[in-house]
Formats: sequence, structure tokens, C-alpha cells
Amino acid sequence: MLLHRTVLFLALFSLISSLLAETMPDQVFCPQEPLAGDSEIIPVKSITANETVISADDSSIQGNIFNLYGHVIITDRDKQIRADHISYDNESGQTTLSGNIALLSEAFRVKAAEGSANTRNNTAQFNEIEYQLYQFPGRGRAARANILGKQTATLEKVTYSTCPQHRQDWVLKADRVKIDQSIETARAKNVSIWFKDIPLMYLPHFSFPTGNMRKSGFLNPNFGQSTKTGTELKVPWYWNIAPDRDATFSLQYMSDRGTKLNSEYRQLHRQGSSIVEYDILDDSIRNENRYRTSILHASRLSPDWKVRTDLNYVSDQQFFDDLGEGLGNSNITHLARDIELQRDHALGYASIRLHEFQALNVANTYQRLPQIRLDLESDSHKGAIRYSLDGELTRFDHRDNVTKGTRLDLSPGIAYTWADSAYYLRPAFRYRHTRYQLHNTPIGQQKQLSRTTPIFSLDSGIFLERPLQLWQRSQTLTLEPRLFYLYTSYENQNSFPVFDTTAPDFRFAELFRHNRFTGPDRQADANQLTLALSSRLIDNSSNRERLRLNIGQTIYFDERRVGLPGSGSEDANYSDFTGEVEGQFTDFSHFRISGIWDSDANEINKAVLAYGYRKDSRHNINLNYRYQRGLFEQTTLSTRWRIGRHWNALAGWTYSLRDKQTNESVLGLEYDTCCWSIQIGASQYLNSSGIDKDNSVYIQLNLKGMSSLGSSIGEFSSNKLNYRTLRTAE
Repeated sequence: MLLHRTVLFLALFSLISSLLAETMPDQVFCPQEPLAGDSEIIPVKSITANETVISADDSSIQGNIFNLYGHVIITDRDKQIRADHISYDNESGQTTLSGNIALLSEAFRVKAAEGSANTRNNTAQFNEIEYQLYQFPGRGRAARANILGKQTATLEKVTYSTCPQHRQDWVLKADRVKIDQSIETARAKNVSIWFKDIPLMYLPHFSFPTGNMRKSGFLNPNFGQSTKTGTELKVPWYWNIAPDRDATFSLQYMSDRGTKLNSEYRQLHRQGSSIVEYDILDDSIRNENRYRTSILHASRLSPDWKVRTDLNYVSDQQFFDDLGEGLGNSNITHLARDIELQRDHALGYASIRLHEFQALNVANTYQRLPQIRLDLESDSHKGAIRYSLDGELTRFDHRDNVTKGTRLDLSPGIAYTWADSAYYLRPAFRYRHTRYQLHNTPIGQQKQLSRTTPIFSLDSGIFLERPLQLWQRSQTLTLEPRLFYLYTSYENQNSFPVFDTTAPDFRFAELFRHNRFTGPDRQADANQLTLALSSRLIDNSSNRERLRLNIGQTIYFDERRVGLPGSGSEDANYSDFTGEVEGQFTDFSHFRISGIWDSDANEINKAVLAYGYRKDSRHNINLNYRYQRGLFEQTTLSTRWRIGRHWNALAGWTYSLRDKQTNESVLGLEYDTCCWSIQIGASQYLNSSGIDKDNSVYIQLNLKGMSSLGSSIGEFSSNKLNYRTLRTAE
């Protein structure tokens, strides 16, 4: 009977610590320190699920009372109870503990001055409690803990902090906390947060979830300052509507413009998910209502059918200029409106799509209303033969008085592959037919146009490798030459409209395209041979690619006569050289260099240089240089770097060498301790006009393991500069 009751007692008492642990984030900030009076933490003994082990220096039985004396340890599965003396009444179920009471597990340790429990009515009481969490640094005290049944517990005079025991820079205090695990909710009375003995927040009543269940309530407020909006204060409120639905509403006060309501509704369902956003502001500067709405929905109607919706709208052209945050948001030029229904098949997919843009401060674009697409490719048939069919039927509309119409594009193909581990040879033939039915055309232009072009390609390559011993490590060096021949007959397409076709940026991957234009409005003529060479250096111990080199050039045997409006024929015998080098010589750094060189003019047309170093969260830097002749030349720097034991510098800078001006800059300073940090910084960036600049100030106090107050300059610099820089470099 004692063993059974001890199991119950262990489960009841662990309720307190487990509930406290579940409300904290899983982060390691401060070194672990033992509780006061502990010489060492003794590991919990692992035993079988149905076994309980009791050890003590001495024991006695007096009637129904069983006593254990001296170094009493009761171990049950992954928990232990320790005390100098434990007395158990088998008739009443009353248990009394005294002297160095401790409860231990792999997740927490609790000490108490005295305690008692009753295994018959599932109650317990402990006084002068200290607790410590092991999976992340969290510790605190409670004057008293009362356990009432298997689901309910009450704590009085509770404290919590992630700071070291000898330096409680911040602490959360509550007069009383009542935990009801049946509804996974805790309610606290007279809750306050103190920082450096200064009260930051007080709530007379506060409730929070104690398990995986979400709970409605206020989230951390944000505040800052901007030249566009003035002083800002944003207070979000979270609404847990149902297990599959929730919403967040935020009141964002802007001293110069008024109060903006931001709302977001989210829903998960068996087939997919939906997100609806709506923001509205009665702008005191423009004296008008300004709003933004967004609907994002994705669901699978059946194993083969799925639907996707992405709808966005803003009330005016300058919405993001005035109310967007950062260079990325303020320079939005198009908002997508997209609805697509797709059927998947073992051979590919078919889809129907409605697609258009809301143009912001730029010219309107064509709308696809609708676009029907087909993309099929067979499995290998009779060895390595593959058949394919790409098709598209699109109706193009436009808000302006320009040429409109319908375009049909069909491209069946066949390919065969000879290959083994050392080589491959892949001839392919494709037949492309494009037809237009136009209206609203200029006088004299045909309304029905068509084009049929055969396309032949031959792709080949070999794989060579040899072992190397570099930097006292076993490496493998590969050499991978590649030849790609392409022939496409010429057809005059000058009278064809241009709905959605452009010339992509020239880079290494473009050497192997079957069309030097994106989109079916132009099918390029070609009689050309591409010579390319790739080489890789592979670390055999980690199977990591340490270095990759790609270089290539295309030889043209004929003049290229097909072009976009305003461009003439091209008669050069060779394309520009294109190459790229990417590598990682250390575990902390990564670099990439790519460029395009015009050998005839002996000048660089395009170049990207990127370097990233990240040793840890306090030592990272990203450098980036981008150049395109006649268009832009700019550098970008972003970093978070330790400049002292507790000090970190935060910086981001995008500078246009061509325009000799700063496009975006971020500068901040962070004081970081093991359990709290504070960031102060400012940013400046050009809006979409390229003339006006916005200035913002950020400040955030982060109580680690608890909450943050304010707007983070660190998150701003990381998300808006670091990551965008790396994507641009690629």
C-alpha cells in the first residue's frame, strides 16, 4: 500500500513544477546553479515502470504508522523524494515529511522546509518552497503550495526568474496562483514584473494556459518612433476562438496619423488553412480612411485536387510608403490577386488560374483571366525514352486601352537518355505551336497570328574525379565538362504582341535554356553550342561540398534575329563568359562570387560578391556587392558583433555606389546579460520615390524566458538586411 500511495504522491507533487515549466520557453541563457544548501545534484535512478525503491538509514513500525529515518530516498520511475524523516499512517493515508525535503526529476528540483500529504483524499501541503528548472534556467520560490486533488493546486507568494540566484535582476511576483489542470488554465492574483527593483507592469488578475491549449489575452506591446507616423504604441490582443480557429487584433496608436486597427484571422481545417487580414486607419494627415486586406487560402479538395487563393488590396497607391515598415515593405510595387485550381496526376498536373496585380505607383500589367496550364511527362518507356507535353491557354486583359487577346501555346516533346555513372547523352526534340486571337489591335495589325517552331537539343556530359589530400583531410576533386547544342528554326515574330515575356538576367543557368526569353510570346531562333565546365571539391569525412566552380560560354553559329520590341538582331559570335564560385572552407563562413564578362569589350557586365560569417549568435557578419553595368552598383553590410563582455553592435548599411547615396541603414547597440538584454537603435531608408527618407527609432527590453517590451532593432536588422542580402546574392 505504501508503494502505491507513494506513486500517487509523486504524481501530485510534480504537478506544481511541471505546470511552471510548461509556461516557459525552452532556452538556455544562464549557467545552472544549485539551490541554496545543495552540495550536488544526484542523478535520478532509472528503474522499471512498476517498481518503487525505498532506502533509509533506519525504519520502524508502530501500529499503523511506518517511519523512515535518515537519508530517506523514495525512487519511482524518473522521480525521487528525499527527506530526513518520513512518517506514513497506513490507516488514514496521512504522510508527514521533515528535514531537507526535496523532490527531484530530470526536469526540475524542488526543496521545502516541511510538508504533509494524504494519499486517500489526494491532498498535500508544503511550506517555504524553492524550485529550479533544469531544461532551461528558471527558478523561484513560493511561501506555500496546496494540492487539492489530481487536477488542482494553489501557490501563494510565488516568484519566478531566469536570472542567477545571486543576481535577480528581474523577477515575476504573484500573491496567489491557482492551477486547474482539468481546463489547463492558471489564474494569478496581483501579478507584477520587476526590473532592477523597478515595477514594469502590474495586473490585478491574470490567467494563462498551463498546457498545449491556447488562451485569449493580451500579448506583449510594441513601441517606437518614426518620421512617417510619429510615436507608436501597438497593443495586440489574442482571441482563441476554437481549437482550429484564432484571431489577433492590434490597436496601433500613431501620434501623427491616428489609431490603426490591425486584425488577423486564422483557421486550420482538414483540407488546409486560411488566413484573413484586415487593417484600417482614419489617417489624420490625409483626412481619409486607409485600409489593407489580404486573403490567403490553401486546401486539398481530394487526393488529386487542390485550390489556392492569394488576394491582396490596399486603398491607395501610397499605403506602403506611409505605413510600411522598412525598405522591403515601403517599396512594394505590385500586389498579387491569384486564384488557382489544380489537379495532380502521376504524370504531372493541370490547372486553371485567375491572376492579376494591383499596381502601386507603376504602370498597369496584363491580367490572366483565366490561364489554363498543362504539364505532363511520362515515366521512362522502353529504356530511357520520355514523352512530355506542356500547354497553356490564356486570356489576357488590361485596364488600359491596349491590345488584348487569347493565346494558345502547345509544346509536345520526346527525349532519350544514355547514361551511367561516368557520362550522359540526352538528345531531345520539341515541337512548339503558338496561336493568338487578338482584339483592340492597332489599325493594320492582324487579329489572328500563329507560329510553329521545331526545337532540337543535345545535352552531354562526363564525370571525372580523383582523390586528394588537402589540409590534412581526405578530399575528392571532380571535373565535369558539359556540351549543350541547341537548334531552333527562325520565324518572324515582330507582329506578335508581348503579354508576359521578358529577357531574363543572363547567368550560368541561362546557358542551358531552350529559349532565351521567358514566356511564349517569343521563341528565340538558335544554332548554338554551349561549352561549360564544373568542378567540385568534396570533403570525404563529412560528405560536404567545400567548393564549387562553374564556367561557361555559348558559341553562336548564326545571327539571332528574334527579339523583343525595341531590340535589334544580335550578331556576336560568342556570348559573354559567365562563371560562379561558391565555397565553405570553414564551418563558420560561406562565400559566393559570380560574374559575366564581355570578352569583346573587355569589361564586366554583371558581378555579385557575397561573404557570410557566423560563428555564433554574437559573431556574424554579411557583406555583399552587386553590380550591373548601366543599372546599379551597391554594397550591403549587416552584422551583430560582440564589442565587450555584455555589449553587441548591430549594424546594417545598403549604399548605392552609382547614385552615391545610402538606400538603407540600421545602427543599434545591445547590452546583453544571461537573463535580460536591451536594444536601442535607429534606421533610415528611402521610400519608393527614391527621394524621401524615413527615420525610425527602436528600443526593446527582453526579459529572457519571460517576455519582451518594445520593438527589436535586432530582428529588424536580421530580417530586413541579413536575409535579403543573401537571397539577392544567390
